[in-house]
Amino acid sequence: MTFQVQTWLWALLLLPVLAVGLVLWARSRRAAESRYADPDVLPLGPPPRTRAFRVVAAVLALLAVGAGIVALARPSVDDQEDRRQSSVIVALDLSNSMLKDDLEPSRLDAAVDAAKRFVDEAPDGTQVGVLTFADNIEVVLPPEDDPEVVKDALDSLGETREGTALGEAVVQSLGALTASGALTPPPENPSVSAGRILILTDGANSIRRAIPPAEAAARASSMNVPIYTIQLGDDRGRPDQPTPAETLSLMATETGGIYAQTANTEDLRAVFADIGTIIAPVEKLRELTVVAAAASLILVVLAALALVLARPGPRRSGGTQPT
Repeated sequence: MTFQVQTWLWALLLLPVLAVGLVLWARSRRAAESRYADPDVLPLGPPPRTRAFRVVAAVLALLAVGAGIVALARPSVDDQEDRRQSSVIVALDLSNSMLKDDLEPSRLDAAVDAAKRFVDEAPDGTQVGVLTFADNIEVVLPPEDDPEVVKDALDSLGETREGTALGEAVVQSLGALTASGALTPPPENPSVSAGRILILTDGANSIRRAIPPAEAAARASSMNVPIYTIQLGDDRGRPDQPTPAETLSLMATETGGIYAQTANTEDLRAVFADIGTIIAPVEKLRELTVVAAAASLILVVLAALALVLARPGPRRSGGTQPT
């Protein structure tokens, strides 16, 4: 058990002070009764039954105060539940070449349309984040389970730019998945990973200073995060580098994902069917504040009942009644 506001626990030190105060008060009351009354004429103090119920009421009241203090400290226990979940980062290429019209009306429009279809057909509860990449990376939207919010983000992408930092896009996507909690606890293998990456691009890495795609894929593989790559168009890339098809297929194969070369419905369906959702254990804190507060209230009620029962009945005189 843990307490989320531990400073309140210091207030428990008041309980012994209150207990001592109640004992001293009871003794001073008895001393006053013996000082101003003659026990041979009138019995001193309440009967034993009344004294017993008063002691019970005092103990219950102290326990009620203690339970109230514990409630203020917000007691919690570690709990674990299985939750159906999946988080997918859709990484969209915003390089200038995405404006080519070999896919109608353009590669970029085809990519956005494919991303929207993915959002529509993704299983219920799937969280989708949006990331764009060109010469730099921008996380447009962290993983979100509202399809309309994701579509709005897809409709508000920035202008295209030079360059394709593909490896950096993968690394930033891994960071976004980690921040969302999708990789906690770490997946045992790619097939049961609740965090996945979907890349829609027309080319391979063209930023030499950036992290190479192979290195980024190796990092994703070590984290058991599959990468799904969809190549738009058939660009051959730079002569001094592997072709986009070779780079993207290697990234998918190494991480346990799927590679497709167009963005038609059949290719997307293969990606949808494989991504699915994952039954994953989720760690959380289960608060017991309500239990402690309810216990405090019950103890207060019991203390009040004990005080009612402690009320002494009418006393009987020890002398004879006059005739």
